[in-house]
Amino acid sequence: MDDLVAGAQRACDAAMQAGAHFADVSAYRGTSLSVTLENGAIKSSDAHESCGVSVRAFYGGGQGWYRGDGIDMESAAEAGQVAAALARQADPDPDFVSLPEPAEYEEVEGLFDAAVAGLSIGRLIEHSLANVDAALSVESDAIVSGGAGAGSYETALVNSLGVVAAGSGSSVSCYSSVAIRRGDEVGMFYDFDYGRRLDDFDPQGLGARAAEEAAKFLGARDIETKDLPVVFGPLASRGVLMSIASNANAESVQRNRSFMVGKLGEQVASEIVTLVDDPLIPGGMASRGYDGEGTARRRLTLVENGVLQTYLHDSYTAGKAGVKSTGHSTRGGIAPSNVNPVLGDKTADEIVKEVDEGLYINAGGVHPNSVTGDFSSSIDFAFKIENGELAYPVKKGAMGGNIIELLKGIDAISSDCREEPGSIMPTVRCRRARIAGGA
Repeated sequence: MDDLVAGAQRACDAAMQAGAHFADVSAYRGTSLSVTLENGAIKSSDAHESCGVSVRAFYGGGQGWYRGDGIDMESAAEAGQVAAALARQADPDPDFVSLPEPAEYEEVEGLFDAAVAGLSIGRLIEHSLANVDAALSVESDAIVSGGAGAGSYETALVNSLGVVAAGSGSSVSCYSSVAIRRGDEVGMFYDFDYGRRLDDFDPQGLGARAAEEAAKFLGARDIETKDLPVVFGPLASRGVLMSIASNANAESVQRNRSFMVGKLGEQVASEIVTLVDDPLIPGGMASRGYDGEGTARRRLTLVENGVLQTYLHDSYTAGKAGVKSTGHSTRGGIAPSNVNPVLGDKTADEIVKEVDEGLYINAGGVHPNSVTGDFSSSIDFAFKIENGELAYPVKKGAMGGNIIELLKGIDAISSDCREEPGSIMPTVRCRRARIAGGA
């Protein structure tokens, strides 16, 4: 990756020579492959290569961005000069303090796998078509869509204060979506698998599992509109818990665009909820030792016993708030890394059995308004719980309320969970939510 580091450094030097007060540059090179499946057949396949530099220059706090193709010295220098010129035209921003200083970065294992980088389009097509066959072996009338993808990249990051960092990564994924139509009834479901390493990737059986679950949603019934306990399965619970991390974004908070404004140090969830953001998990999909600006990343507790412990910062929001950056810049905004809950002491089956009447949501989740926290989300994959059992599938309905109230009502987190690289997805129960029937 010496040429990437050299190209990034050339662009940074050019920006400073053109009058920028600060500059940082990301140089990148990567390949990506993708296959799309529709109605049981390959619809399209694509292979793409890219390289270039992304330059950010500052003048009086104002920013100028330029993204250019190519990492040769001439192209890199031009990119730096253009970014500096744009920064000089930007309005000054007194809230900008500084970019990160050089730091030691923890090496995170398992982010790149040569076997993934060497995958072919043909292999991805094989995975996709194997899931069609698997689905049809379970339900002969299954309508299968989905696809697969793989890619690898190398990046280098430098800034005008002396930061130099470089790394590589890979990823592979496969998903399968199945629909079963019988008369006026339709059952649908999906499944997926992904990883950075081929050893973490096992797409076999995705189509079969999706078909089995899709069949369970045939014969759906209407339910009454009422307040009910809600159990979120692994594919639904992550969205509920991630609503905290996604909205603890310091930029949104500072702009009064988050329902987490003023919530630092306050109860935002049940006392049984503890969330940890860990960017150093080996092989984690959101793992890396440094963020998009070169700030060293570390494990931190986002929520402890329901209390919000920190907002997620980049260098700009941290400087504005007078705190240290938490290392959550993505060169395009602020985002959490691998956010996971501390598991509970009851199994998923035990959590369901304790519910006399309620709703089990198999997939989907809630999508709160980022400012108010209010939500009204459709229910697409749910079962009515009666006497501790999943009694029957539910026709489309809706669930509404306020996300903070929902989070404070969590009364169980399972001890068992679905695991994906960097993520654990348990079953989560909330005491009460307003459920609107689909009739």
